[in-house]
Amino acid sequence: MKPLRLLAWLCVAVFLIAPIALGLNQYYMRVLNSAWIFAIAALGLSIATGVGGQIVLGQAALFGFGAYTTALLMLKASLPWWLALPTAVVLAGLVGIGLGRLSTRIKGHYLAITTLALNEIFRLVVLNEEWLTGGPLGLRIPQMQMPFLGSNVDAQFYLPLVTVMLAVYAIAIWLHRSRIGRDIRAVRDDELGAEAMGVNSVRTKTIAFVACSVFAALAGGLYVMLVGFIAPTNFTIAESIRMLLMVVLGGLGSIPGTMLGAFIVTVLPEALRDLQTYYMAAFGLGVVLILLVWPRGLGVFADWLVGTFWSGRPVETPKEPASPLSLTAAAQRSAETGSNTARALGEPLMILENVNKRLGGISAMSDVSFAVRSGEIIGVIGPNGSGKSTMVNACSGTTGIEGSIIFDGHHIENLRPWDIHAHGVARIFQNVRLWDSMTVIENVMVAYRPKVWPGEEKAREAALQALEQMGVAHLANRNAKDLSFGQSRLVEMARAVVDKPKLLLLDEPAAGLRGGLILELAEILKALSRQGMTILVIEHRIKLVMSMCDRVVVLNLSELIADGDPATVMNSPCVVEAYLGEKVDIPEHSGEDHPDGVIQHASLETVREK
Repeated sequence: MKPLRLLAWLCVAVFLIAPIALGLNQYYMRVLNSAWIFAIAALGLSIATGVGGQIVLGQAALFGFGAYTTALLMLKASLPWWLALPTAVVLAGLVGIGLGRLSTRIKGHYLAITTLALNEIFRLVVLNEEWLTGGPLGLRIPQMQMPFLGSNVDAQFYLPLVTVMLAVYAIAIWLHRSRIGRDIRAVRDDELGAEAMGVNSVRTKTIAFVACSVFAALAGGLYVMLVGFIAPTNFTIAESIRMLLMVVLGGLGSIPGTMLGAFIVTVLPEALRDLQTYYMAAFGLGVVLILLVWPRGLGVFADWLVGTFWSGRPVETPKEPASPLSLTAAAQRSAETGSNTARALGEPLMILENVNKRLGGISAMSDVSFAVRSGEIIGVIGPNGSGKSTMVNACSGTTGIEGSIIFDGHHIENLRPWDIHAHGVARIFQNVRLWDSMTVIENVMVAYRPKVWPGEEKAREAALQALEQMGVAHLANRNAKDLSFGQSRLVEMARAVVDKPKLLLLDEPAAGLRGGLILELAEILKALSRQGMTILVIEHRIKLVMSMCDRVVVLNLSELIADGDPATVMNSPCVVEAYLGEKVDIPEHSGEDHPDGVIQHASLETVREK
């Protein structure tokens, strides 16, 4: 750790201990205790909203759920606090599971409105059910007494509360830095892309909401134990907005920043209270000034403070890019160490039988049937709108179909994308779909999903090996948003193959690439094929298809019209007609003199005639 950061951490430690050492009065201790309690609740909201991108406007209701449940268990069930509080937290976790499931059906602003409504429903329930909650008069419980820790309740509560707060902070940091946190960020940045790389978006959102609910309930329970009294006015929509302000002020996605945001939003109004009627205006002006100076919130400063303390050692990467000519050797090394065993060429790996798909009133696929043999590179060509991308979507689980798709002996037509990925199918979309909030190596680590949960070191090593195979290991520590298009495509390739899939689906991988990168891509695919990977590639560049594919299938107007070796397919009259829109007499020419084969030759002849 650098000396400056070490000094900053020492200052933080002194700051946390100083209130006890200085013997602050009960009022200031109550303000500080409230700040740390709300920091715990805000950390939960930061995971769901800041890291996960799920807009939650009902955190005060979850806070109140923990407070009321703890109080009721102590009053009605006569449970001691050390049983009542954990029970309330567990019950809040069940509520979080329900919210997580709800978020898979209601998204974006609709989710925000729904959680806002749930907050108001909670307030009305605790206001009107007087027999249980005490109604507007609230509930009163005995305050927790620990005389050996101080002269008053707030002083007694301070050190245990700081300990709990630091433990929750450590858990939040771990969640953010771990595979779970990467999954949450991937779903936030691009849910469809995350699912295609094996991330279970339902489970991931549920984990985020469980953390949000558990942290809020823990904070609520601690609040009622400190204050000894709760009422419906403590859990209004305004309180939810205040907690959201803590997250926004701290910086969306910044765990350390959330701590600073909670402290400022809680303490600053009290510090300005001497201004009487103007104190809230002064507070609002202060918040605006902070966001003007740091548009990304206080997380800019807080993340610097944390620095590499939680990040671990940086990834060691090559200083110079790997030569494209070394990719074949790298792929062969991967084949020697990888777990994917090549099958004999010709054994069916994936079989499509009578696959149909309608988009509204339009047929996207009509009785499409063909097999993909293990170890081959099969090209899929056809005019725009012929159903090629729909077919890849069906094989990867992003769209439902009628018919059957059998992969490695298993029916996968009704499986979710992450389940299909677990069977050994990876894909690349037409457009680059990297997760911009992560580094290059984090992007690849997300897609590394062995059956046994990997440690961070193992996942990092696998990701770096995949990047080396694509010749972009020197970019490992760079942010994904800073890459060129060609670099992004190679990183996508590394991400797709890091888990050593049995089948790789590529939807126009050469789109947007030029010159040497196209040749490099062809060499990469050939190298992957030699190590036993089966590849299905959609491509409009006929030259590329002819040079690397063992077999070609042609789709036109949602139907399969040709299937065979490249030379035979390219000379098929129905294929030429599909591209040109009219029948053309094919001359007896193999197309070897033309890089794009017979279709280019026929096209030129037709242009001359017209």
